[in-house]
Amino acid sequence: MTNKKRNPSEYKEIADYMLVETELRSADLCFVFGGQNADHLADHAAKLYHKGLFPKILVSGGVATDDGRMECDRMRDRLVKKGVPEDAILVENKATNTGENVKYGMALIEKKIGLKNVKSLIGIGQIHASRRFVMTLERHWPDVVKMFSTPNYYPVPRREFHKDEKFREDVIREFNKVAPYKQKDFIREVDFDKMAKRIQKLPSLSEEARRRNTKIKKAVARLPDKTRKQRKSGYRRGNRRP
Repeated sequence: MTNKKRNPSEYKEIADYMLVETELRSADLCFVFGGQNADHLADHAAKLYHKGLFPKILVSGGVATDDGRMECDRMRDRLVKKGVPEDAILVENKATNTGENVKYGMALIEKKIGLKNVKSLIGIGQIHASRRFVMTLERHWPDVVKMFSTPNYYPVPRREFHKDEKFREDVIREFNKVAPYKQKDFIREVDFDKMAKRIQKLPSLSEEARRRNTKIKKAVARLPDKTRKQRKSGYRRGNRRP
């Protein structure tokens, strides 16, 4: 029940278990789970995209939001508004629950990119259901390296969720889903220590940037001398690239 009284240590345990985030490193894909807070989710994905953390974003959700648009369409429109190129966005429009988000999302990834080309991802979803999103990914896609990040659109910090009535109700409702969902095999438990070690093996953002710069330099070096000189001259003058 969501109205059961708990002591501060119990709330801390629930926060530590439910409101998960991981270290973020460069990933092959961002996977955004739809929700009624679609604008916040899209804004967060756009912010991470512009930091260079991933080249592609999948938005998943076939449920209507309060303005009539489906979750996926609303998030896509918001991403484009925030400067994310349309060709960097994959749109999955059939899912009506978290399991379908992952299953239908994986099918779209296979069609458009190839699952073999996605070794790591950053998941984004509504904060109160953070752990369930990661556990659902673990159930259907155990091999991919999973990271997770989410915006906090509530008026209190995540560790103080119990101080806001709506935040507390949302988290406790999700907490009460975990045991029956595991029993039904909708979700799988996640070893976050093991997951952290896998994340540590991914390139950091600075390492990825150096790698990309090296590729650019090698590509420029293969150009004919005249073209290379023109490019360097253009960069010095602040001109656009040809």
